[in-house]
Amino acid sequence: MHTLGEIAEFINAKLVGDASVKINGIASLQRSNSNQLSYIVNGKHKRDLISSQAGVVILDKSLLDDCPTNALIVDDVYLSFAKISHYFKKQITHQAGIHPSAKINNAKISTTCVIGENVIIGHDCVIGPNTIIEDNVTIGDNAYLYPNVTILQGCLLGKNVVISSGAVIGSEGFGNARDNQGRWHTIAHLGNVVIGDNVTIGANTAIDRGTLEDTEIHSGVRIDNLIHIAHNVIIGQDTAIAANTGIAGSTTLGKRCMIGGMVGIVGHLNICDDVVVNAKSTVDKDIKTPGVYTGIMPLMSHKQWQNVGLWLVKLDKITKYLNIKLKNLKGK
Repeated sequence: MHTLGEIAEFINAKLVGDASVKINGIASLQRSNSNQLSYIVNGKHKRDLISSQAGVVILDKSLLDDCPTNALIVDDVYLSFAKISHYFKKQITHQAGIHPSAKINNAKISTTCVIGENVIIGHDCVIGPNTIIEDNVTIGDNAYLYPNVTILQGCLLGKNVVISSGAVIGSEGFGNARDNQGRWHTIAHLGNVVIGDNVTIGANTAIDRGTLEDTEIHSGVRIDNLIHIAHNVIIGQDTAIAANTGIAGSTTLGKRCMIGGMVGIVGHLNICDDVVVNAKSTVDKDIKTPGVYTGIMPLMSHKQWQNVGLWLVKLDKITKYLNIKLKNLKGK
């Protein structure tokens, strides 16, 4: 727990408010309480700022008049958030064996596993050799974890989950802020990964923890080998994702979707229920209508791609125009 005075000094902020207020965590504007810090990068989320219950908000001076609570005024909000996030990241020290506080219900656990503090493992689970389960993880009944699986702190797994070798659940998300000298500052990810019931996860797949809120894998999902699911992604119920697919941060996939191999899905998108994306496609915009989608193009310079893309969207109109012209010529 840190006082606002300490936080302001650490990020070189101007404090407007009570320096003695104590902060014990970070949360989004919508979900924060009076003991938590939040931040707002621009006016897009001004409505959330006005109604926020946060104990303090990091912002720039243009939004100060809309802040209902203590404020930390900085020039670069995202960079300041990146720096302060590490204040609230709990570091785990791995100790061999099973921690005395772990609650294990009739599970088969290899002697080479590491089981951390306050871990809960349900009935009839199997935990393979060299698997690491960090502090405060909960695993539901009948889970099967193959050798060399890593479940990082705070993650929640439902019943009948199967995770193949080499998978990492709760890895650090890829969030970085750049300072005015071009140097990167890593953001500590404080959310978790929440996995529903009857989910299978393939070998060497990585599912990143959320930045402040959780990454969610809903019940019945099937995830193949060598897949990367970034921070704050939500995968809807009974969706299947084939190998070598990458899904960037804060994208939501609906229910019963099927994503082919080597698909790339960019961040902050919404894909509706019952969508099929064919192999090697790139999804770079929201999909609002169920159906089958394909998007495959050769690599080229970005400027060339902009020109190509401009003509591609006009091809249908051009074809219709040319057909009309051709008919008119034949008529003559």
